[in-house]
Amino acid sequence: MFTGCAICAAVGFVAQDVSAQAPSGIKRNVTARKDGPIEGYETLEVFVDIEPNFVIDWHTHPGTEAAYTLEGAGELRVKGEETKVLKPGFSWLTPPETPHTLKNGSQTTKLFVTFTVQKGKPLSSPASAPT
Repeated sequence: MFTGCAICAAVGFVAQDVSAQAPSGIKRNVTARKDGPIEGYETLEVFVDIEPNFVIDWHTHPGTEAAYTLEGAGELRVKGEETKVLKPGFSWLTPPETPHTLKNGSQTTKLFVTFTVQKGKPLSSPASAPT
């Protein structure tokens, strides 16, 4: 019923190619990319639009995801945490390699996400739903 993080939606997609092909249901706009904060990592700033009722499956990131909800609503599940309701003004942090999923509501949801991830690794990788 739930899926992964809206910005994390690029399962199997390498951070260097973040603006390449977004999965259907998600539109990404990378507005900034910078090496660091330490060697071997890069920081990406991304605006994400998620189509109504779209579900992002369970996934992880090779670094930290910090997200802020600009518009819309949805449900976010993060392993080991209670389900969170996304609404404008809601923000969250997802630690590296932590499975999470997102189920969008009935309208387009717009997010601003900052990823600080290891270079050369997929921005997002599929993960099993926690038991």
